[in-house]
This record gives sequence, C-alpha cells and structure tokens, in this order.
Amino acid sequence: MNSNRMIAQLRELRQRREDHARGVVAAHQAGVGEARHNVEAASQMLAEHLQRAIDEQNAAVSELANRVVKATELHMAQSRYEASLTRAGQIQAQGEAAALVQKQREAGLAEAQRRHVQSRKALLKLEKLADQVEKRLAPRRSAAAELLDEDGRLPHASHKQ
Repeated sequence: MNSNRMIAQLRELRQRREDHARGVVAAHQAGVGEARHNVEAASQMLAEHLQRAIDEQNAAVSELANRVVKATELHMAQSRYEASLTRAGQIQAQGEAAALVQKQREAGLAEAQRRHVQSRKALLKLEKLADQVEKRLAPRRSAAAELLDEDGRLPHASHKQ
C-alpha cells in the first residue's frame, strides 16, 4: 500500500510537471509567433518606406528637371533624401532586432520542447513502472482475497460444528 501511494504521488507529480512543460511550450510558441509577426511587419514597413522614398525622389527629380534650379531647392531635396535614408536605416535596424528576438525565442522554444519531451518520457516510464507493480501485486491480491474469503467461512463453519 505504501509503495502504491508513493507511486500515485509520483505519477501525480510527473503529470503536473508534464502539464507545466506543455504550458511553457505553448507560451514559447506564442512568443515565436509574435516575433515572426514583428519581423514580417518590419520587413513590410521597410518595403513600403523604400517604395515611398523612390516615388518621392522620382517626383522631386521630375520637378527639378528641365528648368533652372536654385541651390536651396537642391539642398532641400538632398535633405529629404538623407532623412528618408536615415528612416530606412532605422526601420532596417528594427527588422534586424526583431529577427534576433525571433531567433532567441525559437531557441527558447526548442529548449522548452526538449524539456517537455523529457517530462513526457519520465511520465511514461513511471506509468510503465506502475503497470509492472500492478501486475506483480495482482496475484498477491487475489491470494489475499481468497484467504479472507476462507477466513470468513471458517468462523461460520466452526459455529456449526
């Protein structure tokens, strides 16, 4: 009985650990999904910004073409170009940071999945052990039941004699 209780407690503990590991994996999967979304959003934002910058530069060049241009107009166009280039660099840095976060979260997910597999294996091992103990105890229990049944009959038989 004591070993049965201990095995039941171990089984419950292993089950809790396995449930916790499953929850950790789910949380890491959500984090990886969010990180992937952030990388995609940064990539899309960069592509949109570059397209707008190209359109603005084309418009600025078309406006300045075929006429006499003042130096201030050239400086303003150059300033807009440099500002756009700086913004593109910032967006690209955000994308790179998001990709780094994604890689870190993927590594965390892999570790959580590894721990979950270990926990699951430990639970299965404990289940096999419990089954083996149960199989070993089955003949003992049936023998004990027979003895109790015989003991239950003996007092009635001795009263009749």
